[in-house]
Amino acid sequence: MTLYLSAKNVRKSYKKNLVLKDISIELFKGEILALLGPNGSGKTTFIKIIATLLTKDSGDIEIMGYDIDKYENEVRHLFGYVGQDTERSAYPRLTARENLRYFGALHGLDKKLADVQIEKLAHYFDFRENVDKLFMHLSGGQKQTMVIMRALLYDPPIVYLDEPTKGLDPLVAKRIRAFLKHYVREEQKSLLLTSHILSEVDEMANRVALIHEGIIPIVSTSTELKQAIGVQAFIEIQKDSISESVKEQILQADSVLLCREREADRLSFGISNILDGTEAIIHILRKNNVQTQFYNHDISLEDAFVHHIGVLKDNFDK
Repeated sequence: MTLYLSAKNVRKSYKKNLVLKDISIELFKGEILALLGPNGSGKTTFIKIIATLLTKDSGDIEIMGYDIDKYENEVRHLFGYVGQDTERSAYPRLTARENLRYFGALHGLDKKLADVQIEKLAHYFDFRENVDKLFMHLSGGQKQTMVIMRALLYDPPIVYLDEPTKGLDPLVAKRIRAFLKHYVREEQKSLLLTSHILSEVDEMANRVALIHEGIIPIVSTSTELKQAIGVQAFIEIQKDSISESVKEQILQADSVLLCREREADRLSFGISNILDGTEAIIHILRKNNVQTQFYNHDISLEDAFVHHIGVLKDNFDK
């Protein structure tokens, strides 16, 4: 596999606050890598560093063989970048087309080639009715779509996407996900993305890197992260409908392996077998005359994220 990005032992502080303690990660040609972590864990800081918007304190970063410190100008032509500050990502009094032509020119695209790319992307993202509107008159979702188009305009081998579908209409977000997956698979590009929409990550990412307390302790596939929980499914029960005694009885059942809170009002019991686990929980509820609704769901990436971050937090707190 061809290595497109390599980061080793990257550290970054803001005054006395150490945000990135020791980040090491690799991104390969033809893959989508998702960087997941709680708010404040360092995701955006790291992406801004590899996008040359921030400087690191120490560590080594190479992008397609170029040292990011020694060859900053060369590196900047190798990636597209979509950050979270959409409003400041374009000139408000220029149209979307004028903005895209301008940013294309910065990367060496002449007007004719830029217009070809603009039409191609506008068609795919259903943006043709908006391309000649002033940026300041676009909706939030339309602005975000234009910023994504800007990142793809000059066909870079690597794209960094920090919350790329934030604020987008679900149909537009679906189109963008489909385009990006095609872009990576068929043209052998690479994406590094962050997203709080974990179903989006589950759909798109080849690998997932969990960042916690300024380090990346886990890099794995979504499937492997879900399997590592060790349960087949979850049964959810309203938290205020069962007593602590009933909760303990459920946990003592052979097919019930763990319990955790899902949101503020529900308890989620991890079971080893959907039939045995459901039957055991129903039996205990009936025995204790508990009238409540409960739900079952398959393991999601959200479950895996909560589980692994919880384990990591417990280990850090020890």
